[in-house]
Amino acid sequence: MKRPLCYICAAFVATVFICLRQNPLPEASVAEGSRMTVLGEVDYKEYKEDTLILYLKHVRQWNPGKSKQNTTEGEKTAGVICYMEPTAAEPRLGSVIAVEGQASGFRRARNPGGFDAGRYYAIQGLDFALYDAAVLAQGEGYSAYRECLYDVRRYLEGIFDRALPERDASVMKAMVLGSKSGLDAQLRQLYQQSGISHILAISGLHITLIGMGLYRLLRRIRTPGAVAAVFCVLLMTAYGDMVGMSSSAYRAVFMFGMKLLAGILHRTYDMMNALAAAAVLLLIEQPLYLYHTGFLLSFGAILGLGCLYEVVKPAGIFAGSLSVFLIHFPILLCTYYTFPIYSFVLNLIIIPAMSGVMGLGLLCLACGCLPAAAGFMLARPAAWGCRLLLWVFERLCSLSLMLPGADWIVGRPDSRRVLCFYAAVLFLYGAHQYMEGINKRGGFRGSAVKLRLPFGYKMLLILTAVSMLASRPAAGFTMVFVDVGQGDCIWLETPAGHHYLVDGGSTSEKNIGRYTLAPFLKYTGTARLDAVFLTHLDKDHISGVIEMLESAQGNGAAGGIRIGRIIIPEAAIRDAAYGTLARLCEENRIPLEYAAAGDVFASGDGLELSILHPEASYEAASRNAYSMAIKLVYTGKHGQLGALLTGDIEADGEAAVAEQLAAQGWRCQLYKAAHHGSRYSNSGELLAIIRPQLTVISCGADNSYGHPHREALERIAASGSAALATKDTGAVFVQVRGGGVRVECFLEE
Repeated sequence: MKRPLCYICAAFVATVFICLRQNPLPEASVAEGSRMTVLGEVDYKEYKEDTLILYLKHVRQWNPGKSKQNTTEGEKTAGVICYMEPTAAEPRLGSVIAVEGQASGFRRARNPGGFDAGRYYAIQGLDFALYDAAVLAQGEGYSAYRECLYDVRRYLEGIFDRALPERDASVMKAMVLGSKSGLDAQLRQLYQQSGISHILAISGLHITLIGMGLYRLLRRIRTPGAVAAVFCVLLMTAYGDMVGMSSSAYRAVFMFGMKLLAGILHRTYDMMNALAAAAVLLLIEQPLYLYHTGFLLSFGAILGLGCLYEVVKPAGIFAGSLSVFLIHFPILLCTYYTFPIYSFVLNLIIIPAMSGVMGLGLLCLACGCLPAAAGFMLARPAAWGCRLLLWVFERLCSLSLMLPGADWIVGRPDSRRVLCFYAAVLFLYGAHQYMEGINKRGGFRGSAVKLRLPFGYKMLLILTAVSMLASRPAAGFTMVFVDVGQGDCIWLETPAGHHYLVDGGSTSEKNIGRYTLAPFLKYTGTARLDAVFLTHLDKDHISGVIEMLESAQGNGAAGGIRIGRIIIPEAAIRDAAYGTLARLCEENRIPLEYAAAGDVFASGDGLELSILHPEASYEAASRNAYSMAIKLVYTGKHGQLGALLTGDIEADGEAAVAEQLAAQGWRCQLYKAAHHGSRYSNSGELLAIIRPQLTVISCGADNSYGHPHREALERIAASGSAALATKDTGAVFVQVRGGGVRVECFLEE
């Protein structure tokens, strides 16, 4: 059997995957907001702005009032992250310290596409965080080796800080030293959207450039091979430890060491065996790496190059990118829900240029280590070279995102389609290997003609697999009440793939557009919103939409998502909020339309949205007063749904709506509670007329208003309706399928 180690390692990885699927990730419990004292070992430390961040491992709760024998008794946890003010007596790496702070658990995702901090930190071995922390005591012992590496890294970071502007220095510190805490958020997002964020990770490029360059230099000056190899492996291991030894750095250092070891032992180096062994060793240490995007992309890139490069070699200069794409595409869709189309071309330019950036960056550091005046005089040309190349990178990324279809929003594919995609890739690899085996044995039936699968057929299969993975067949009608904290946001999808948004804002969540709305829309594959209905212009209903419009850069695509039109009440007060919205719509060439009672918006495939309030001539005393009330009716082959969406409508608006619906004799299955479940809305009269089966209340946990109010909940219950609050359930899904209506909550109640 060829490469038996690979098969054994693959079986191990599959076993770990199955075990993780059958045993969901447990949630660490901590008394939120409680003061806690813990004892643990300092594993890593970094500065972010004016905050010192300590990562502790082998942590136990500590009670200093107990005897020394019992000081470390308590529940043992995997790790804790501590945020504190910088201190002159900075704890040393490897030392055991006692820390007191305010405990806080990591937030789990509350919407599809949301960032799951709980899982992210669990992969790093961290259970919870301590804020406003202070060191109470520190042990004598520490790791001199790790503390020395930390001091070296801080010194080198200082060289970049002095030689480069802040923005460029943050990029070089991330690229060369693995320090991303100060990286500009907009620049990080630009690199990610362009498909070149991998250049910020310490990986094989760094190890090859530094390690192999040094090894060849040592061999050229006639250093014995074994001595040169051992020295370089030790140096690269120290470099990996200095930059944090991420999964990609560990893989690169391990494979580098295996390659040099094979040379010393006069054995053939097999890249795939080394890759498999590195994966197994990492998973033994932390099985949750199988959920880590960096791990999957790093190992996936080498897997693609090692197994699929020869399969797609006729693609020429795109062969490397295509072989990596065949592994990365499903991973990227499952993580970011989009794919940057022009990354193929962009990486052809940027990856070779990265050697220049790394070389100039290392030269800048080397010169900066010389005596002050002479050192920085020599470092300046290298710094200028870095700035020029980084400027070129940024311009290329910006230009690529301006091209048509730059950000291909696909949405998150289901497991079945991911398996089908990889089955197609595996078939290509298997067919290639089978035919190569026949050719090596003398050809098919003794013929001199080489057996080959035509490249056109390979591309047809690849395009079919990509199309299958990227397709999102709509089935029925879906309504999602997005959990935006103290605010409102409702997403609608019709069977024909039309998408609408009703409100999108929050007063309790910061950057709701970037961190909640845009990820959710991309998760669902919403590349275009046919219309955005803003019931009124309070911040808790429009802040996320405003944020997305501000990021649209004048092209009508907010975060890559195009908006067809924005609809507000005709009775809206022309205040500052209205002026801001009107200006942003004009700048982005998005039509701003007005609606009044009696207007009906139809999707053409079964969805109708009828405006019940306010009248065009309505004179509002406040924004809440002119809030739109929308009657939603879906009728199609998949079933029927009636819903009443009320924004923050007030008493007179509710009375007008109740009068209209009573005259129609209309009852609904779903009611979106007015004003987040306020006692001053959701009147018994309105509820008695519509008699909803389910009421959804959109509000934030521990909000200062006390929503939902007890009186409103009592009136809702009296109407015979069940009630769900997003603060408890996360996003609420209402789906019309198979003739019925199904309701699901993102979080288990």
